[in-house]
Amino acid sequence: MTDGAEPPGWRALAETIPDCLGVHVGDEFVYVADRLATLAGTTPDALTGECWRTAVDAAAAERLAGSVFPAVRERGQWEGQVRFGDTDDGETCRVRLTVTETGAVVWTAADTPGADNRSATADEHEQSYRADSAALLRPVLDAVDDVVYVIGEDGLLQFWNDTLLEVTGYSDEELAAMHPMTLIPEDQHEFVPGLMEAIESIDDRCVEVDILTKDGERIPHEFNGTTFVDPDTGDQFRCGFARDITERLERERELERQRDDLATLDRINELLLETVRALTQTASREGVERTICDRLTASEFYKFAWVGERAFDSDTVRPRERAGEGDGYLDAVTITAHRSETGAGPVGRAMRTGEVQVTDIEDEAFEPWRAAASERGFASVAAVPLSHRDTVYGVLVVYATREDAFSPREQAGFDVLGRTVGSVIRAARSRKLLFADTVIELEFRVTEADFALVRAAAELDCTIELDGYVASGERWLLYVTVDGVAPDEAATAVAADPRIETVRVIHDRGDSGRLELVAGASVLDIVVDAGATVRTAVATAGDATLVVAAPVDAEIRQVVDHVRTQYPAADLVAHRERDREVTTVRRPDGVLDGLTDRQREAVEAAYRAGYFAWPRASTAEEVAESLDLAAPTLHAHLRKTEQHVLQTLFDGE
Repeated sequence: MTDGAEPPGWRALAETIPDCLGVHVGDEFVYVADRLATLAGTTPDALTGECWRTAVDAAAAERLAGSVFPAVRERGQWEGQVRFGDTDDGETCRVRLTVTETGAVVWTAADTPGADNRSATADEHEQSYRADSAALLRPVLDAVDDVVYVIGEDGLLQFWNDTLLEVTGYSDEELAAMHPMTLIPEDQHEFVPGLMEAIESIDDRCVEVDILTKDGERIPHEFNGTTFVDPDTGDQFRCGFARDITERLERERELERQRDDLATLDRINELLLETVRALTQTASREGVERTICDRLTASEFYKFAWVGERAFDSDTVRPRERAGEGDGYLDAVTITAHRSETGAGPVGRAMRTGEVQVTDIEDEAFEPWRAAASERGFASVAAVPLSHRDTVYGVLVVYATREDAFSPREQAGFDVLGRTVGSVIRAARSRKLLFADTVIELEFRVTEADFALVRAAAELDCTIELDGYVASGERWLLYVTVDGVAPDEAATAVAADPRIETVRVIHDRGDSGRLELVAGASVLDIVVDAGATVRTAVATAGDATLVVAAPVDAEIRQVVDHVRTQYPAADLVAHRERDREVTTVRRPDGVLDGLTDRQREAVEAAYRAGYFAWPRASTAEEVAESLDLAAPTLHAHLRKTEQHVLQTLFDGE
């Protein structure tokens, strides 16, 4: 404005605004109050129409133009200190700048008495808020389960919450007088730089170290921290949080132990599996037992192993094979199978129950053998019954140098091993009996009506004689001849026994004939599991005579005990040795030696059922039904057997 006059209306507007210093539109003042002119060292008329820059010093002008006015236009208002005039003695005033809807900027004094009062009130409110916030922050941090602390540039604790007191056992006064490194074990000082070094050298990071309590206990914590600067003083501080990780570390250790246990169990299972594979290729019992002991003690898991059996003339368990580091142990101890102090350990229990037994040598029941076991470094023992069905042939005893060495899954693996060995021993005994030139015959007299043949013979006043039998899985096919009664009547009487599943008449000659019996359990289970075989069985109206054949070196007492387990009143009336004729059929590499078990079972059942007789006494379908086979499957087995037998006889192969 060249004439210095202000446009109409600006004065009226300015006078409605308390403490208004001036108004500028664009860059020119359109209204200037007396106080603004005085601050600028001029008059209102001289300043009106001039650029606002002429009212402030150069530095203030740059600041207002560079950052303040853009902020005012964006946010609508700004408040701060402004230096007026362009001389060293210019005055400074707190100014509030406000932009109107038309874009004009109103300058208002913010340090007038009223403004001072309002500012003081605001400061009081701010100070009160800060005080309330600090008062609230303290209980909040004290309620945190983690340790919270602040360390100053001097390396001393400036702040801590109650959790640090609870963890360490120190009082506030004691912590205030302590250096923070006192709370860290010396062997871990290298992991906490910054407590010893300059605070500004610390990078934000996470470390795991122990907090040392007043009682000397070490409690593992995970530390997280950061460095911050006080905006008012410029001082640097280290603020940190420490979390107790005891439970987390224990979980990690437990998981690691479980991983180690699983890895060990995998290796043990592989060892047991390899041992089972080796056993299936070993024919003799002695070779089987030697293989077990050698393989187990050659591993890193077991120190000593032996295989034992009940002595012939007592209940003492005598060793058959041994391996590993246990010299003198078996000579220093006495182990029995009966219920007594020397039979209360894992070996005696395994032989009586037929189940795997494990124990640590510190167990009370192991007291009779503890000194000898401890002297040789044994810590735990497993006794594994070597069994087939309900027959226990012996026991495998394994010693380890670690406590609780035999986990449930490991015991399950040993159970499979024991049953496999039992099956191999049974097969070896059967093979030995099959090819023995000389056998021991044991003749029993059985009077119990529980014997199916005795009951039927007594009921019908006839004679029933066992002609042969075939093992078919868990069942037996028994072939008997009856004399003095119609076969149908005999079949009805025998079928009344709950252990007989089916009875079929093969031959009917009026008052005599031949029957096929399918039985789920019989005396054959007991005898065969003992390593013997039933040679003859004849039942009359009063009793039955049972002749059992066993190898000359068989455990005769075991055979007798097995028979009497089933028939307690059975009397052993004869004990004799008999030479058997040598036949190529029953020799190794004989005509039937190349047959599979299923093929031999099928052809023997067909033979004894009269399938090969003329006229046929049984059809293929009847034989197949007795064996629980499909007729085409039976035909396949018979044809393969016929091919093998004829090829062996005619071609010599």
